[in-house]
Amino acid sequence: MEWLNFHHPDWSLPVVRRRASEQWMDFLLDVGEVLTTNGRSLVWNKTYPNRQAYHNAMSRLRKAGLVIQPENKGKLPLLKLTKLGQEHLPAYHRPEERWDTRWNGIWYMLIFDVPESERHYRDSLRGFLKRMHMGCLQKSVWITPRDIRPEYDDLESAASIHTVSYLFESRTVLHRETQELVRDAWDFERLMKLHRHFLSVYGENLRRLEMNEYETDSVINLLHQESEAYVQCMRKDPLLPRELHPSGYLGEKVFLLHKKIRFAIAHKL
Repeated sequence: MEWLNFHHPDWSLPVVRRRASEQWMDFLLDVGEVLTTNGRSLVWNKTYPNRQAYHNAMSRLRKAGLVIQPENKGKLPLLKLTKLGQEHLPAYHRPEERWDTRWNGIWYMLIFDVPESERHYRDSLRGFLKRMHMGCLQKSVWITPRDIRPEYDDLESAASIHTVSYLFESRTVLHRETQELVRDAWDFERLMKLHRHFLSVYGENLRRLEMNEYETDSVINLLHQESEAYVQCMRKDPLLPRELHPSGYLGEKVFLLHKKIRFAIAHKL
């Protein structure tokens, strides 16, 4: 029986390209203890070009303090992700931290005006703001409920952003409700379509996994497929505090299914 595929013929989803080390830390977060058996990785040959590349990568991660090899009662040590390693992963791998944040009621609003002659600077700035999951109210007006003053200070020092922008704090926007700002600043309609598709596809794949027996290669293939689908589904989610979630938001259900299918995979390997 084949796994259902996340890709949809009516959508043009970007190809997710992650460094192998990031992918490995992602796997270690949930299923690390079963990814090493008799001293060899079950997935190294699907992630790295050869065994030496795998061992070199693991050595770099250990030296950086991102993974450890704890003692294992006389058996070969098992890889585990450290707290520092968890912090190095993108926020969508630990979204509860963002969802659980209590919002102080302040919007941080960045307004900038970059001339057309500096298009590269403007595009780079917009890319940076997107990576911080800020919402775009208008082309040069971006908002977030997170306090971004530290990041703004860094941009001021590194890129002289103060010469083309202003950072405001605001508690209200006249004649606009909070949920209206959320809907206008972030494309939750598209995001929730992705969420529903993920829940449909991987809800069925979880059912198949639990009801049938599969070869290890097939289970590992599902691990990779689900990992990439989850990233595609969640990487543009702003992970707003719960009180700002729009009606019908499904991100928490997506994360719960992600954890469930990882747990099921771990027990099948």
